[in-house]
Amino acid sequence: MDAKNKKEIYKEFGISDPSEFFEDQDDKEQLRKEMLARITASRYAHDKQSANKQKRISKKLMLAMAAAISFVLLSAGIVFYYNSYFKANDFVIVKVPMGKTQLVTLPDGSTVWLNAASTLKYPKKFGAKRIVYLEDGEGFFNVVHNEKVPFIVESSSLKTFVLGTSFVVKSYKSLSTASVSVVTGKVAVSNHDKQISVLTPNQEVVYNKVTHKPKTLTTKAVEKTEWNNGKVNLNGVYFEEAVLAVENAYGVKIDYDKELFKNCQNTFNINAKQSLKETLDLIALIQGITYQIKEKEVLITGNGCN
Repeated sequence: MDAKNKKEIYKEFGISDPSEFFEDQDDKEQLRKEMLARITASRYAHDKQSANKQKRISKKLMLAMAAAISFVLLSAGIVFYYNSYFKANDFVIVKVPMGKTQLVTLPDGSTVWLNAASTLKYPKKFGAKRIVYLEDGEGFFNVVHNEKVPFIVESSSLKTFVLGTSFVVKSYKSLSTASVSVVTGKVAVSNHDKQISVLTPNQEVVYNKVTHKPKTLTTKAVEKTEWNNGKVNLNGVYFEEAVLAVENAYGVKIDYDKELFKNCQNTFNINAKQSLKETLDLIALIQGITYQIKEKEVLITGNGCN
C-alpha cells in the first residue's frame, strides 16, 4: 500500500498518520487497536442499517401479498355470488301448498300436474337435455315427444328417462319409498347408480329408500292421477303413505306412533271432497284406529301391526 492510500484511509477514519506522531511500538499498537475498533463499529452500523432496510422491504412485501390475497378472495367471492345469483335465476321453482294441486307448463310444452305439498324446479329454457327436478312431492308428467332430446325427471331417490310419454313420479321426502307409474309410453328408471327398471303402461316400480331395493308391480296407472280430482287411490300402501295423503288433502298435521304402524299395509280410496271426519272414519274402519281432531291437528292411536 503506498503512502497516498494510507493517508486517505487515516483521513476516512478521522485519525492522523501514526508515523508523524508515534515512534515506539506501543503507540503504534494502540493506534492499530483504535482503528480496528472504529472499523468494527462502522461495519456494525452498516449491517444494522441494512437489516432495518431489509425489514422495511419485507414488511412492505408482506403487506402487498396480503392485499393481493384479499383481492383474489374478494374477487372469487363476487364471482361466486353472481354465478349463484344468475344460476338461481335461470330456474323456475314451483311450490304447491297442502290442500292444493297445480298445473305447470314446461318450456317445451310438456305439462305437469303437481300434487299437494310438492316442489318442482325446472330451467326457463331447455338445452341439449330436458331435465326437471321434483325436489319433493308427486307429479303427473305428460311429456311432448322428442327423440333427439330426452326428458329426465330427477328426484331425491330416482331418475326417470323418457322420450315422450305420460307417467307419475311420487317422491315425498317423508316417505320410506318412492315410485314411478306409467300411464302411456315407456320409461327407464334409475336409482342414480344404475338402471333398475324399464316400465310400460300400467306398470309401476316401488323403490325402498332404506333397503335400496326396487319392486315392479302391475297397477291401474290412471287411478294414480285422480288425486287431481280429489280422489286418492292407494293400493297396498304402508300406513305412512295413507297418513301423508290425508295431511296433504286436508291441510292437517297427523300425530301417530310411526314405529307401531310401520308394518301396516292396506288399500285406501280417499275422496277429498268428503269431510275430514268421513275420511278418518273410513280409515278407522279399515285399519282399526281411533282418532281425535283438534282444529288442524289429528291424533291417531291404535294397536298397530306386528
